[in-house]
Amino acid sequence: MKSIADLSILIVEDEPLQRAFLAGKLRQLGAGKIAEACDGAEAIQMMDSRAVDLIFCDIGMPNVDGPQFILRQLEYRGEEYAQRAELPMLVWMSVLGPGILQSHSRLASIAGFSVVEALSKPLSSASLSYVVELAVEKLRRQRRPDSAAKLPPVSDDDLLRAICDTEEFEVWFRPILSLESGKFAGGEAEVRWNHPRFRQLHPAQFTALIERQGLGLVLFYRTVNHVLHMLRKLNAAGHVLSLGIKASAQTLQTPEIADYLAERTRQHQISPDQLCIVLSADAVSTRGVHLSASLNRLRIKGFRLFLDGFGAGAANMETLAEMPFSGICIDHGFVRKMPRHPVSKDIVDVILGMGRKLQLPVVANGVDDGETRDMLRGMGCCLAQGGIAAPLRGQDFLRALREPSVPAAG
Repeated sequence: MKSIADLSILIVEDEPLQRAFLAGKLRQLGAGKIAEACDGAEAIQMMDSRAVDLIFCDIGMPNVDGPQFILRQLEYRGEEYAQRAELPMLVWMSVLGPGILQSHSRLASIAGFSVVEALSKPLSSASLSYVVELAVEKLRRQRRPDSAAKLPPVSDDDLLRAICDTEEFEVWFRPILSLESGKFAGGEAEVRWNHPRFRQLHPAQFTALIERQGLGLVLFYRTVNHVLHMLRKLNAAGHVLSLGIKASAQTLQTPEIADYLAERTRQHQISPDQLCIVLSADAVSTRGVHLSASLNRLRIKGFRLFLDGFGAGAANMETLAEMPFSGICIDHGFVRKMPRHPVSKDIVDVILGMGRKLQLPVVANGVDDGETRDMLRGMGCCLAQGGIAAPLRGQDFLRALREPSVPAAG
C-alpha cells in the first residue's frame, strides 16, 4: 500500500524560508523524498532527472514564474510526453486572491495536469494533509511517468484490433447517482482496452488515441452496440434508465449518424430518449454548421444530448446557446475544488441556477467524496457522477441496481 513516504515531491519556491517551512511541514506528515527548486527553470531540469509525483509551485517567482513553468515544461517535453505519460499532481501556492488561483488551476488543467489544487499562503497543516492524501491516492491508482515510457508503441493496427476484438474491447458503465435517493439514475459508457501490453492506458487516453488516428466513428458505433444491448437488459429487468455515450464533435458531425442511431434503436426496440449522446468538451468542430445540423437531427429523432465539461474550453455559454442540448455536465475541475475554493463553489452554484432557469437537468462531474456530495445536495443539485460510484462491468451494473447501497470507487 502506497503512503506519503512513497511520494516524490518537488517544491518550486524562490523564497528559501518558504521552501524550508514547507519541506519541514511535509516531513512532519511523513514525506521523505523532497527536492527543492528556486524557480521554474530549475524545476524543469530536476524533473528531467527524477520521477516526480507531487509539485508545490509558487505562482509569483523571478526568472521563471508559475505560468512560464507550465509553458516551458510543455515546450521542453513536447506534446508527445503529455500523450504518453501521466503528469504529476500540481499544487499552486500564492498570496494572491482566489480568482488568480482558480485561473492558474485552469491553465494547468489545459496543459495536461489531471490533478490540480491551489492553496492560499500561509499554508495550513489541514490543507497540506488534504493535498498530500490526494497525491497518495493518485499514486495508488495511476501509473507513473517512468513506467509509462516503457509502454510499447501503439500502431494503427493495434487500435483497430482493440475496437474490433471482442476479447480486448470492453465497455464499462460509470453510474450517475440521484443525490436525493442515492440510487442509480443513469450511467455513461466507458470504453476500455483489455490487452496485456496496453491495459495501463486510462480509458480517456485510449479514447484520445483512437480519435487521433481517425477511428472515433468506428469506436462510437461499436460502443453504441454495447450500450443498446445493455439497455435491452435493463428494460427486461424493469430498470428503465438512460445511458450516455461520449463522442467528439468530429464524430458527431458525421452526416448519417442520426439515421444510424434511429435505425439501431428501432431494431433493438429501445426508446430514443434512453440513449444520451454526450458531446465531449475537448474537441472543437472545424465545421460548426455540420455539427449543428447533426445535433439538431439527433434531437428531432428523440435522442437526449448533453454538453460535457460545461464551464471549460469549448463547452461555454455560446455553445450551449447555439446547440440543441437537453442537459449539462459541469466540468469536474470546478466540482472537485468546491470544498476549498469559494470561487469554484460559486461557479457551480451559478451553473445549477442556470440549469433550473433553462429547465435543463445538470450532472455534477468529479464528485469524489461525501463532503462534495453533501454540498451539492444542499445547493439543489440532483445528479452526480465521480468517485462516489465506481465504473462497473455490465453485469455488475445490473447487479448493483438490485442492491440497496452503491459501490464506492476502488
